[in-house]
Amino acid sequence: MRIGVVMNLIRKGRSQGTINLIKKRFREARDKRQPLEFPTRKIPRELLQQLLVVCGKVDRHDAGTYKEKVEEIGADFVEVRAKNWTEVRDHIRLSFREGQHAAILLIGTSEQLPSHPLKYQDSTAYTDWFFQDVDGDLVPEVPVGRVFGSPETVLGHLDPDIIDSDIAVIFDSEPGRSDRHLVALTKLGFHVEVLERFEPEDADLLAASEFVLQFSDGKYTRRIHGCPEAWLSHNSVILSYKQANQIPFKGYPVVFSEACSTAQEGPLLRAFLERRACYIGAPLDTLNNPRPFEDWRECAYADGWKFGFLDLLDSYDTIGQVKVNVDREIFENLSGWIKECVRKLAVFGATKIHYDETLSAVEWNLFGNPMRISTRGPKAAFTPDRIVVDT
Repeated sequence: MRIGVVMNLIRKGRSQGTINLIKKRFREARDKRQPLEFPTRKIPRELLQQLLVVCGKVDRHDAGTYKEKVEEIGADFVEVRAKNWTEVRDHIRLSFREGQHAAILLIGTSEQLPSHPLKYQDSTAYTDWFFQDVDGDLVPEVPVGRVFGSPETVLGHLDPDIIDSDIAVIFDSEPGRSDRHLVALTKLGFHVEVLERFEPEDADLLAASEFVLQFSDGKYTRRIHGCPEAWLSHNSVILSYKQANQIPFKGYPVVFSEACSTAQEGPLLRAFLERRACYIGAPLDTLNNPRPFEDWRECAYADGWKFGFLDLLDSYDTIGQVKVNVDREIFENLSGWIKECVRKLAVFGATKIHYDETLSAVEWNLFGNPMRISTRGPKAAFTPDRIVVDT
């Protein structure tokens, strides 16, 4: 496991994380002209070698470049030139070998490598959720990620450097209204900084982060919303795609967005992929639970997925494993009727979604390498309590 050469190293602590202290350390380091540095390492080859890489209808020369890189890291590469998502699914099931493959990385946009279309209200998007089922039982069991963009972008996701900084940055337009997510991240061992919006002076802090989270926990008129171009509130931009392009990420952070529509193949997602970050989000509406739940597994809404993701970070070794197990737990706890709605999407080619729980169960996508090591600090231990109603 390779560790990068560093200077002025911050060593990992052995206690819970902190809140709103790390930005001050960056400011002090800038004043002293001694920038903080953190160790980086590669994803272990024994993990990368368990990837099945599925490449869509990209440029032939680019496909050859990707194949060469995949073979270099010891993983398996297949090229699929499919007309629809079911052809892609069938190719995946034919190529996937249990015991040999542990995750799937898709290369290409939803046009180059078709994904399952979803229609909700007046919007259309795509999901890779159904590719996680490789044995046809409808239950997600295999992590799936997707990357697209220039050859430089794609190659950067195949064998990235991983930073070990224990820094998590939260974008929250109404800080102080709730501290549940702050407590969760400190219990996961992170030093947490809360930002109301992006400022250029925060670029170095974000560049060194392991985890960037956008939560929508404020009152409806003040919380962060989303679109394919930005995270934004009713009266201000929180983070635009142009600003995301200014962040020189140093170590393949995981970016999680709770806002609606930010995981469409638009400028914001492209910016994060180009800057070499994993991105987890939803391409359509993210919906609030109308009643409380004692267990996130029974809450097929945005808060259920969000707190499930935080819960399982200390339970699995890779981000892909965390993501697919949140999907599986929520699916297995759906009502029989909602499961039937999911089955119609999978088996009968349905695309129209009529129920909030169906959408919330199948819309979350991972963009990036599913073998990215899980983001958690030392002695991570977090279990969420009751999922309350957010108004």
